[in-house]
Formats: sequence, C-alpha cells, structure tokens
Amino acid sequence: MKLRSVVAVPLLIIGLVVAGSPVQAATDREVVRVYHQAVTPTAISGSGIGMVRTFFIPIAVDGKAADGQYLTGTLTTLAENVTAGQELRASNLTFVFGDEADQLVVGGISLYPPSGATLAPGTKTVRPVIGGSGKYDGARGQVVSRNYGADGWTHTFRIVLPD
Repeated sequence: MKLRSVVAVPLLIIGLVVAGSPVQAATDREVVRVYHQAVTPTAISGSGIGMVRTFFIPIAVDGKAADGQYLTGTLTTLAENVTAGQELRASNLTFVFGDEADQLVVGGISLYPPSGATLAPGTKTVRPVIGGSGKYDGARGQVVSRNYGADGWTHTFRIVLPD
C-alpha cells in the first residue's frame, strides 16, 4: 500500500501541472471546409507497391471558389490485399488557400479499392494535419475527407492554431 501512495501522489501532481498548462488549454478548434469536383489523377507512375498517383485540383473554401485555391499531392501504394482486398496508400496532400504562403499539409494512410484512383464513393477517411504555414502556421488537428462520387468531395478540417 505504501508503494502505491508513493507512486500515486507524484503522478497526481504531474497530472495537475500538465492539465493546467497553457499548451493543454488551447482547445478552440478552427473549422475550415473545402469542396472540390470528382478526382482524376494528373499522373500515375509505377504499378503495384510503390505506384504513385499525383493530383492537382482547384478547391472552394467555405463555399467560395477563388484563384490560387487548390489541392495538390500524391498517394503512394504501400501494401496490397490488406483488408478485404484493399490497398494501403500513404497521402502527402497540400491544400493552398489563395496565397501560396497559406497552406495546410495532410499526411497519413487510408485503405483504397485496388482498382480505384481514390477512395471508394460513399466512403470517408480521417487523416492528420501535420502542419501549416502562413495564417495556418503551427496548425495541428485532423481532416475528415468524404468522397461523394460524381458529386465531388468535402474535406472538413478541425485544427488548433497556437496562440
């Protein structure tokens, strides 16, 4: 019993210090909504594991299309026949918001149908926002991407920006 008390009290103190820190207090999330038309790769190289699909797609942000807003990136096949015959692909996506300095960068992995260039219509994936620049400098969070087939895509970012 004494050992539990000796361990529990310092852990409780550490938990109180961390919970009260300014880093943990930043929970206000900014929501950015992006829409674009159905996706067709601009280039494909290789086949099987290592296949790379490259994209460049104009986007609308929070319902407004404007010059200089686009999504560019790559999907790389990392493994085949993973879950229910799907492929595992890594993403490297950059969303540019009008000014080239204002970017959000997305990474992560998702499962894809082996014959499809993108996620299957009617599905979604959640990926990490791994950084940002310009007005998104220091961003962290996630994006939920949904494929609506011929009706296009939405990407809903929920990010935290440093104070």
